[in-house]
Amino acid sequence: MRQLAEDTGAELAWATTWLHRANAEIGPRVGLPELKVVEFHDETGWKYPAVARYAWERPLAWFDDDFGLHPSRRDEFVHKRRHLTTALIHVDPGTGISVQHLSEARKAFSRNP
Repeated sequence: MRQLAEDTGAELAWATTWLHRANAEIGPRVGLPELKVVEFHDETGWKYPAVARYAWERPLAWFDDDFGLHPSRRDEFVHKRRHLTTALIHVDPGTGISVQHLSEARKAFSRNP
Protein backbone atom coordinates (compact mmCIF):
# COMPACT_ATOMS: atom_id res chain seq x y z
CA MET A 1 0.00 0.00 0.00
CA ARG A 2 2.76 2.43 0.92
CA GLN A 3 4.66 1.58 -2.26
CA LEU A 4 1.54 2.23 -4.35
CA ALA A 5 1.15 5.64 -2.73
CA GLU A 6 4.81 6.47 -3.25
CA ASP A 7 4.80 5.33 -6.90
CA THR A 8 1.59 7.16 -7.83
CA GLY A 9 1.75 10.21 -5.58
CA ALA A 10 -1.50 9.11 -3.94
CA GLU A 11 -2.34 10.17 -0.42
CA LEU A 12 -3.39 7.41 1.96
CA ALA A 13 -6.28 8.12 4.33
CA TRP A 14 -8.78 6.19 6.41
CA ALA A 15 -12.48 6.30 5.50
CA THR A 16 -13.69 3.81 8.06
CA THR A 17 -16.25 3.63 10.83
CA TRP A 18 -13.23 3.07 13.07
CA LEU A 19 -12.41 6.75 12.44
CA HIS A 20 -9.28 7.77 14.42
CA ARG A 21 -9.10 4.40 16.20
CA ALA A 22 -7.90 2.99 12.85
CA ASN A 23 -4.55 4.69 13.40
CA ALA A 24 -4.11 3.00 16.77
CA GLU A 25 -5.72 -0.38 16.18
CA ILE A 26 -5.39 -1.22 12.48
CA GLY A 27 -2.50 0.80 11.06
CA PRO A 28 0.25 -0.68 13.24
CA ARG A 29 -0.94 -4.22 12.49
CA VAL A 30 -0.66 -3.71 8.73
CA GLY A 31 2.46 -1.56 8.76
CA LEU A 32 0.89 1.83 8.03
CA PRO A 33 1.97 5.10 9.58
CA GLU A 34 -0.60 7.41 11.14
CA LEU A 35 -2.91 8.57 8.33
CA LYS A 36 -5.44 11.35 7.88
CA VAL A 37 -9.00 10.32 8.70
CA VAL A 38 -12.03 11.19 6.59
CA GLU A 39 -14.63 12.38 9.09
CA PHE A 40 -18.22 11.39 8.34
CA HIS A 41 -20.11 11.77 11.60
CA ASP A 42 -23.87 11.92 11.11
CA GLU A 43 -23.58 11.81 7.31
CA THR A 44 -26.49 10.82 5.17
CA GLY A 45 -25.56 8.75 2.18
CA TRP A 46 -23.04 6.58 3.99
CA LYS A 47 -19.41 7.67 3.45
CA TYR A 48 -19.87 9.04 -0.07
CA PRO A 49 -20.42 12.74 0.74
CA ALA A 50 -17.41 12.91 3.07
CA VAL A 51 -15.12 11.05 0.68
CA ALA A 52 -16.29 13.29 -2.19
CA ARG A 53 -15.35 16.37 -0.15
CA TYR A 54 -12.03 14.87 0.88
CA ALA A 55 -10.98 13.67 -2.58
CA TRP A 56 -12.52 16.69 -4.32
CA GLU A 57 -10.94 17.00 -7.78
CA ARG A 58 -8.21 14.41 -7.19
CA PRO A 59 -7.96 10.86 -8.54
CA LEU A 60 -9.31 8.27 -6.13
CA ALA A 61 -8.74 4.58 -5.51
CA TRP A 62 -10.97 3.58 -2.60
CA PHE A 63 -10.73 0.16 -0.95
CA ASP A 64 -13.81 -0.89 1.05
CA ASP A 65 -15.97 -3.90 1.84
CA ASP A 66 -19.33 -2.13 1.81
CA PHE A 67 -19.82 -0.64 -1.67
CA GLY A 68 -23.01 -2.71 -1.92
CA LEU A 69 -24.67 -0.47 0.68
CA HIS A 70 -26.65 2.43 -0.75
CA PRO A 71 -26.24 1.51 -4.44
CA SER A 72 -28.03 4.64 -5.66
CA ARG A 73 -25.65 6.84 -3.62
CA ARG A 74 -22.69 4.87 -5.00
CA ASP A 75 -23.89 5.36 -8.58
CA GLU A 76 -24.44 9.08 -7.97
CA PHE A 77 -20.95 9.39 -6.44
CA VAL A 78 -19.32 7.68 -9.43
CA HIS A 79 -21.39 9.69 -11.90
CA LYS A 80 -20.39 13.01 -10.33
CA ARG A 81 -16.72 11.96 -10.54
CA ARG A 82 -16.96 10.59 -14.10
CA HIS A 83 -14.37 13.11 -15.33
CA LEU A 84 -11.88 11.88 -12.73
CA THR A 85 -10.11 8.61 -12.06
CA THR A 86 -12.40 6.90 -9.55
CA ALA A 87 -11.80 3.25 -8.69
CA LEU A 88 -14.04 1.67 -6.07
CA ILE A 89 -12.22 -1.52 -5.18
CA HIS A 90 -14.19 -4.08 -3.20
CA VAL A 91 -12.17 -5.90 -0.53
CA ASP A 92 -13.34 -9.01 1.28
CA PRO A 93 -12.89 -8.23 5.00
CA GLY A 94 -11.90 -11.85 5.61
CA THR A 95 -8.89 -11.70 3.31
CA GLY A 96 -8.00 -8.00 3.23
CA ILE A 97 -6.22 -6.06 0.51
CA SER A 98 -4.35 -8.30 -1.91
CA VAL A 99 -1.76 -7.81 -4.63
CA GLN A 100 -4.65 -7.95 -7.12
CA HIS A 101 -6.38 -5.03 -5.39
CA LEU A 102 -3.18 -2.97 -5.47
CA SER A 103 -2.72 -3.84 -9.13
CA GLU A 104 -6.26 -2.63 -9.86
CA ALA A 105 -5.53 0.68 -8.11
CA ARG A 106 -2.20 1.07 -9.94
CA LYS A 107 -3.98 0.47 -13.25
CA ALA A 108 -6.62 3.11 -12.40
CA PHE A 109 -3.96 5.68 -11.50
CA SER A 110 -2.04 4.93 -14.69
CA ARG A 111 -5.07 6.15 -16.68
CA ASN A 112 -5.03 9.45 -14.77
CA PRO A 113 -4.06 12.38 -17.01
